[in-house]
Amino acid sequence: MASPPTPQALLGPYYFGVMLNTLLYGILVMQTVSYYQEFKKDKLWLRFFVLYLFVVESLNTGMCAAMIYEPLVGQFGTDSPTFLFPSLLPSQPFLEVAISVPVQFFYAWRISVIMRNYFVPALIGMSSLASMVGAIWTALIVHQVKNYANKSKVDTTALIWSCCASAADLIITVSLFWSLTRRKTGVKRTDDTIDSIARHAIQTGLLTVTFSLIDVTLFVVLPNSTLSFFFDFALPKLYSNALVSTLNARSGGHGGGIIELDAPTESARFTGSMSHTRRRTTAFESVTFAKSSTHTVGLDSNDILALGGDDGSHPGDLK
Repeated sequence: MASPPTPQALLGPYYFGVMLNTLLYGILVMQTVSYYQEFKKDKLWLRFFVLYLFVVESLNTGMCAAMIYEPLVGQFGTDSPTFLFPSLLPSQPFLEVAISVPVQFFYAWRISVIMRNYFVPALIGMSSLASMVGAIWTALIVHQVKNYANKSKVDTTALIWSCCASAADLIITVSLFWSLTRRKTGVKRTDDTIDSIARHAIQTGLLTVTFSLIDVTLFVVLPNSTLSFFFDFALPKLYSNALVSTLNARSGGHGGGIIELDAPTESARFTGSMSHTRRRTTAFESVTFAKSSTHTVGLDSNDILALGGDDGSHPGDLK
């Protein structure tokens, strides 16, 4: 493959991709701080998972900054940036799947809880694992070929990586929206929450899918360009921001509440904070909405987490 005609055309997408990566990292820092302040009683594994994502994302941002430093500063005035891959470029596939695969598996778990079956989650898992294999393979080949003239040797594995990741993201977005909309109970308060979470899933999911598909398209359509790296460098941050923002959405500003199923009467009950109109003080009251059995849905603590909702009187009381 011939190198791009100018250093600007070659290194520009790297530079702006790293800038976008860093910007999204700043957003992730705020999201992570908010999560640890708000949800101090989340399950330990979930808190460690968020910490893991933050640590790997920090490493990813540092590696991106070091990677672009090499051609722009370290190799300034030489011809090396125009024909050699940045020496740290192979780290990008490794770190990206170290983020995307756990996030996709987390969403697969959410979908298994909501849908009560394992076919779609298994499909997501297989696509995610295939993308991991493609990414690792791509990193190894990039390390071996070292220069843009041999980029064609990377094309097949990079396409496996990108296409499988895009497929997993698309399945996640569609299945989340479909399954959430089917979980409506007929209770307006609950249905409004589910609608809000479904919109959130679509917005964050489609953004990741869009960037992933553009990345693949540019890689195929413009084989002599590095423009796809602009979108590729942003993908890890989109995964992490989408997940942590979903966890933070459980507070949602709705005042807190728990949806319960009254088994003997098959009625959906919402218990929450309600203001008594005839008193100056605020009291906790229980309101029962009678529903037919065709509309009632039993939601346990795993359901609430999968829906992104609050399972108790305080956002941090997830057991």
